[in-house]
Amino acid sequence: MSNKKLLPPRLKDTAILLGWIAGLVLLAGLLWFLTQPYRNQAFLKAINQVLEESGDARRFLEPLSPGIAGAFGVGAWYTVTGGEARPGSAAPSGGFRAYVFTFFGEGSFFPCAAIVNPEGKIVEFVPLNSHGKRMIKMISSGVLKIYEQRIEGEA
Repeated sequence: MSNKKLLPPRLKDTAILLGWIAGLVLLAGLLWFLTQPYRNQAFLKAINQVLEESGDARRFLEPLSPGIAGAFGVGAWYTVTGGEARPGSAAPSGGFRAYVFTFFGEGSFFPCAAIVNPEGKIVEFVPLNSHGKRMIKMISSGVLKIYEQRIEGEA
């Protein structure tokens, strides 16, 4: 037997480090994939709790097309049930959907839902936290129009 080493120590250490990183990335991806139903359920519960606390009678039911988050991958579609007719909007009785996404406007982010009627037109934007409720009033109509066009294009 020869006394030669197969790999120099520096290359061997680098290979071990890359193996650990690849293993951690694989484990994180596996956990992300396997916990998807639980995360979806917790997200849905949080949204409905916000709607209930704000006195909104609408409830989000199940996610639509769970594997597809839209063209930009920044939101999720849900079916909507319940609710009274509000001034300037229609009651979500049948075929209404909601697109939940992160709204960026006036230099801040906040979670928001766009209620979409069966024809694919946005009925209203519903901010999902108190910061969003303050911010949605300050956002220009041009920015709202851009979001409307993008969401209605996906609907």
